[in-house]
Amino acid sequence: PIRPKLNPEKLIEYIHDLADKMSDSFRKGPDIIRNHQFRSQVIALADGADYAQAPAQQLEHKLHLPVAYLVIPVFALANAGIPINTEELSAAVAHPVTLGVFFGLFLGKLIGIAGFTWVAVLLGFSKLPEGLRMTHIVGVALLGGIGFTMSIFIADLGFVNYPQELLMAKSGILMASLASGIAGAIWLLVFSKKNAEN
Repeated sequence: PIRPKLNPEKLIEYIHDLADKMSDSFRKGPDIIRNHQFRSQVIALADGADYAQAPAQQLEHKLHLPVAYLVIPVFALANAGIPINTEELSAAVAHPVTLGVFFGLFLGKLIGIAGFTWVAVLLGFSKLPEGLRMTHIVGVALLGGIGFTMSIFIADLGFVNYPQELLMAKSGILMASLASGIAGAIWLLVFSKKNAEN
C-alpha cells in the first residue's frame, strides 16, 4: 500500500499546533516580509503537507508540469505526422487548405464562442457570473482555437485519400493552435491586469 511519511492524525495535530503558533507570531508582527518567525512556520506547514503525501504522490505532483507542457506537446507533435521542412514551409502557409483550417480554428472558435455568448447575454437568455466580463470570454474563446487532437482526427477523415491536402490541413491546425494559445494567453494576461487595477 502507498503510505505517507507522516500519519494523517499526527498531521492534523501538527497543523492545529502550528496554526496557534502562527496566530501568535502574526499578532506580534503583521508584516509578513519582516516577520521571520511567521515565514518559517509557513514553510514548516508546507513541509508537513508534503510529508502527508506518499512519495509516489509527491513524484506525480512534481512531474505534472513537465509532462503537461513538454512531454504531451512533443508526443502530440510527433503523432501529428507533420514533416518539418523549411523549404516547403512558405508553400504550406500560403496553401488554401492551410489558410482555411487556420482561420476556421482561430477566427471560427473566437466568433462562435464569444459571439454566441454575447448574443445569449444580450437577448437575456443567460448572464455572466459575478466578476466575469466579456473580455474574459474573448480570451477563453481565443484559447478554444487550440483544437489539436480532435482537429487532426477530423482532418484524417476528411482527407483520407488526399495526403498532400491532409498535410496542409495538419499544418493549419498546428499554426492555429500555436497562434490561439499565444493570443489567448496574452489577451487574458493584459485584461486580467486591467481588471485588477480597476
